[in-house]
Amino acid sequence: MDQNTFEDFLEKIAQQTHAASELADFLNWLKTLPEEQAAAALDRYEAAFSAGNAADSVDHKAIRRIEEGIENRLGADVNPISRKRTPLVFFVKVAAIFVVVLSVVFFFFSQKQSRNNGHQAAQTTASIVPGKNQAMLKLSGGRSILLEEVADGMITMNDKATGFEKKSGLLVAKGVAESLNQADELNMLETPKGGQYQLALPDGSKVWLNASTRLFFPSVFKPGERKVKVVGEAYFEVRSDPKNPFIVETAAGAFLRVLGTSFNVSAYREDAREITTLLTGSLQVSRNQSQALLTPGQQAIVTAAEITGVQEVETSYAVAWKEGYFMFNREPIKDVMNKIARWYDVDVVYQGPVTETRFWGTVSRFAQVHDVLQLLEATGRVHFTIEGRKIYVKK
Repeated sequence: MDQNTFEDFLEKIAQQTHAASELADFLNWLKTLPEEQAAAALDRYEAAFSAGNAADSVDHKAIRRIEEGIENRLGADVNPISRKRTPLVFFVKVAAIFVVVLSVVFFFFSQKQSRNNGHQAAQTTASIVPGKNQAMLKLSGGRSILLEEVADGMITMNDKATGFEKKSGLLVAKGVAESLNQADELNMLETPKGGQYQLALPDGSKVWLNASTRLFFPSVFKPGERKVKVVGEAYFEVRSDPKNPFIVETAAGAFLRVLGTSFNVSAYREDAREITTLLTGSLQVSRNQSQALLTPGQQAIVTAAEITGVQEVETSYAVAWKEGYFMFNREPIKDVMNKIARWYDVDVVYQGPVTETRFWGTVSRFAQVHDVLQLLEATGRVHFTIEGRKIYVKK
């Protein structure tokens, strides 16, 4: 089996038209893949399986043997937990990796079942809701505009054009420098906790901003260089223009140089490292004296001092937020809770020792916060209590 036949196989799984021989080919193909790719392929199989409700035609024991093989490749001393696959209208899969000497545990369950388990995370309030399109535009002249408070159309201030247009969650920079918005000064688009927004830059490039993110950009790009700065997380689709390379400066002072490409950069000040993931094109990452040239499917890890590594990755994890999902890829609880805190606009308090559990799974970013926490609690390694807008975390 190759990638093309795998895509065909998934369609057949969803439609319950696959043959037993195709399932066997899939199982054998999984064994040949690196663990990251095998895990990602298994994720997609699970989603197609649940959508198709193909319970009668699936060899569960064979699938479990493959999963155990992936677990063994990822780490030793696997502690299996029995689980039941249930086809769902809204399918949710959560997996956890318990780290002592790296133990891997997979745990699949339905959202309906999780709601009936009586965890403390259900004690939430209606005031904690998922994020939405909201942002503040700060013009180079110092004036600020809350975009959710202005109507769609050309944005003006004191009857003067600002050079921006709003279109239902999209801000368009028209590339016109007015008195409020000089070309040689920077504007700032900022999303709060619980916010996201999309921006079309003057050159036609597009940027998606995740929660708690700032993007600094000019009203008009000067000839020879298109430069912006990001603090937080953003996904870029850069319009190709070889004569005017596109430069992104990050919070840690790294520089990303592109001609025309799509990539995601996570560069929050509170995180110990920045992560840049390339989807298409090519991308040069520089930090101090270290440099790396990324090809599609690669990810660069950058600290305050240098580039510490480049690795092959499944890019869907990096851009899941843009598509409306949390996708946790063997992440420690603090990384998981940082994402939840930014999106739901809550504070997180840790009580006692922090669990060494690492979490792996997918859930909608538009689920209620107590549903997301219940999925994490179902691993049995972390527990939550909600009081107002604070989430207390303990082992």
